[in-house]
Amino acid sequence: MRTRELFPAAIAAIAVLAGLVAAPTPAQAVGTTYYVDAAAGADTNAGTSASAPWKSLAKVNATALGPGTQVLLKAGSTWTNQYLDLTGSGSAGDPIVVGRYGTGAKPVIDFGNTAVGGEGFGVRITNGSHWTISDLEITSGQFSTSMRRNGILVLGAGAGGGAFSDIRILDNDIHDVFGNDRRTGGINFHARRLASGDPESTWDDVLIQGNTVDNVADTGIQTMTDAFVSGSTWTHTHDAFTNLVIRRNTVTRIHRDGILVRAGVNPLVEYNTTDRIGKYTDANTAVVTYLPAVDVVAAQWAYYTSGAVFQYNEASRTRRIGGDGQPWDFDVEVRNSVYQYNYSHDNEGGTLLMMNNTSNNVFRYNISQNDLDQQGAFSIPFGGGSLAVYNNVVYRSQGQTGLLTTSNSAGVATYADNIFINQASGTYAVGGGASYANNTFYGTNSSAAPHTGKLTTDPQLAAPGGATSIADAAAAYAPSAGSPSIDSGAPIASNGGLDFAGRQLYQGAGPDRGAVEGGVAAVLSSATFEDGALDGWTPVSGSWSVGGWPSALRQGSVTGEAVATTGSAAWTDYTVTARLAVTTPAGNAGILVRYQDAGNYLMLRLNLTTSAVELYTKVAGTLTLVASQPAAVPTGQIVSLRADVRGAAVDGWLNGTKLISWTNPASQPASGAVGVRTASSAALVDEVVVRG
Repeated sequence: MRTRELFPAAIAAIAVLAGLVAAPTPAQAVGTTYYVDAAAGADTNAGTSASAPWKSLAKVNATALGPGTQVLLKAGSTWTNQYLDLTGSGSAGDPIVVGRYGTGAKPVIDFGNTAVGGEGFGVRITNGSHWTISDLEITSGQFSTSMRRNGILVLGAGAGGGAFSDIRILDNDIHDVFGNDRRTGGINFHARRLASGDPESTWDDVLIQGNTVDNVADTGIQTMTDAFVSGSTWTHTHDAFTNLVIRRNTVTRIHRDGILVRAGVNPLVEYNTTDRIGKYTDANTAVVTYLPAVDVVAAQWAYYTSGAVFQYNEASRTRRIGGDGQPWDFDVEVRNSVYQYNYSHDNEGGTLLMMNNTSNNVFRYNISQNDLDQQGAFSIPFGGGSLAVYNNVVYRSQGQTGLLTTSNSAGVATYADNIFINQASGTYAVGGGASYANNTFYGTNSSAAPHTGKLTTDPQLAAPGGATSIADAAAAYAPSAGSPSIDSGAPIASNGGLDFAGRQLYQGAGPDRGAVEGGVAAVLSSATFEDGALDGWTPVSGSWSVGGWPSALRQGSVTGEAVATTGSAAWTDYTVTARLAVTTPAGNAGILVRYQDAGNYLMLRLNLTTSAVELYTKVAGTLTLVASQPAAVPTGQIVSLRADVRGAAVDGWLNGTKLISWTNPASQPASGAVGVRTASSAALVDEVVVRG
């Protein structure tokens, strides 16, 4: 059972100012690229070419870095007992970049038992904005010296703390890092209080993407603020991190928690994998005697956070130690948040934990396969407020004996349109404090939870228990033809519009029960642009390229119309999602659906001039605005834009909220490919997925 975090006040003993205040350095270099080669370099070289590189990371630490500066480490090189301790800031559009050059393995920073101010790290950024750290391997190994250690530490501390922005942590491999408290681990953002009068640090626009974190103590990826320290006068307990995205990371063999977001507003946590969370490291405890005591862990969760979305994640083998042990957790002071489209299996504590002082949270369209439910599949030990649990599948076949649900506060949780399958001999009961409607209970003790619309017949799913990963979970849990779960659910408002497989809701005569609506949606097209290629996209007009941090499809021209497309003119009904940013002030960019040619398409766009999401039709060359809803988005901020087309119906979504619902009276165009478009505007587009 988790309680409010009270962080030790003795932080100053670790945060020695010598490690946080930059020493005098040469004049700042702007826009320079520095090369570092551990084998063939020399610190007496200029460092500004691959033929005359520097040798040590200490040389980098002694150099002032400014907007547009790049520090590139030679692929295949290893720096032993060295680290990067970085200060300064880039600027919007010109970040400071630390990455690699050459071909071969990622450059390795093995910081060993080194320390600055009693703290070890592979890379540390202190009090800076506009940074990108990418393509590094970072490790330290096992030592008897007790200290804080982090693979990558982004720190706001001391008199230089404040409001920071635009940090990218991309495609790094971090492993074998062991620290002595819960401020340690793989990737760590920390607003640290050194003295009572220090300014409070916050971050806006943070992307943690594509990293692997393995075999670390304490936590894999986390955000934190010392606003939670007992006696602190800091105020950002709920909003220290805004526009935070944690995506496509793999986190394994972790001492405490996998991915933990504290003090966030609308964080997006998606496409991550966590496995073996909770006292799973291989640290030799005869050497590493200082691992923090651990009583409760969870795989991917939030704390003091509002508007969080956790989706398309997979979590497995999370341990229940003294308690908890779930993959997902609406923890203390989490409100207005959603877990959706996630797959979990073999987690000891169950499927979902909800803690106290929570409200208006939703758990929908998730699949749980053989989570071991030592605290019940759904555990609500303290109560809270308004938890909606609908259209999930919970499958159990390993003799689980925990309650299906627990709650000590009546009326908190509602369960609707779920499928519960118990193929084992264990009990299969429910606790009090919950309400039920239109659920399927099949298997042992299916008489549990009598309620309106209940079914106890076989839901006839395709291969329950047969999922091997999130990639095939939809196929395993799709209803077969003739399933009594098809069309037998009850409609639920504000349901997100998609099922587990990305299929539009609802299909057929009525809503289905379970996580998969009718069948598995086909992925017609998917592009992440991580390979630096167009991934099947064709530029029609404008200036299109692939690149940047992160790699994305980018349009650079700020004059005229720019269009790029992919797909088939025969496509009719589908959903297209994309992450998109308009990088020209007062500019616009949008996604095209049913694109036939430059004169015939539908367009859902973000317009910074009008501060709106707009839906247009273009028929025979005439562009017509047919719907608009207010949406204020800053220049350069990445958002999620989605368009659904089915028959004459067109829906437009921004960041998971449906803003536009329009019926095309002429149904024109009725079919077509997809695309992206800007008008006199630069933009970037990433993660474009089309599902039929």
